[in-house]
Amino acid sequence: MISETRSETLKQHFLNHPWFWGVTLLGVFLSINVLVLTTTVLMEAEARGQELAFWEPFCWEVTSSVMILPQIVLLVTLAPRYLTPLPWLRQAVIHLLLTIPFSIVHISGMMGLRKLWYWAVGKSYHPFGDDWLYVFIYEFRKDFLSYFMILFIIMGYRMMVLRLRGEATYVPVGEQEPPPNAQPEQLLVKKLGKEFLINTQEIEWVEASGNYANLHIGAAVYPMRITMAKLQTLLPEKKFLRIHRSYIVNTVEIKHIEAQDSGDHLLTLKNGRSLNFSRRYREQFREVFEQSKG
Repeated sequence: MISETRSETLKQHFLNHPWFWGVTLLGVFLSINVLVLTTTVLMEAEARGQELAFWEPFCWEVTSSVMILPQIVLLVTLAPRYLTPLPWLRQAVIHLLLTIPFSIVHISGMMGLRKLWYWAVGKSYHPFGDDWLYVFIYEFRKDFLSYFMILFIIMGYRMMVLRLRGEATYVPVGEQEPPPNAQPEQLLVKKLGKEFLINTQEIEWVEASGNYANLHIGAAVYPMRITMAKLQTLLPEKKFLRIHRSYIVNTVEIKHIEAQDSGDHLLTLKNGRSLNFSRRYREQFREVFEQSKG
């Protein structure tokens, strides 16, 4: 009983602080990776009868990790917003292209840090005789594989978070499937073998995430395997409005709307969350409110 309680507490902490756990696990992984690769280089040098100071391979691996870490954070932050909503084929092409700037930033930053480190200890660093084209080809092969390995780890981590949070589905009436244009009052939420009912009226906002729509209720998030267009037909049309290709909001939860220099607007919810309000949805938004006044 105690172990189950601890397990549930740990799970809730993980779900409430995914960034903390993600950064911590990433830091542990990179630290272990640096030590393993450093000792591997030293062992291989010893096997060849070559003398190599510990600080040199340690410098190589630390500078590499230092330049990869911020790019991982950037990928985790921007990919869900700008890449995940896109079709899979387009995502794949973009990721293939992103391996080039990923590698350029990694190589240039890593080489700069290494030269600075070597200068600080009174030595010089000249990889492959400073043949930079050769250096780029040599490093890009590894960076290409590293990029997609990192991408798959991020995707796996997200899938684990979604699995723990649970998946929502709409509740059929009896044993029959709901009509195509049905607007159910409740959604069935499945979490690790348990089922809960939530009222659609309690949903504050919805966010597109690939093949899923994330339903936000307070601090909880319930992923539902459905397109945003389909979900919009299931929710009360005058209460839930599309404001962006990635967002649907509960109009009751709107605090204020602020115009931006770009011509778009920024919509802020009562919980403090700010969402982009696209121009293409503003006219429909205005029409619904004018009809409600009439």
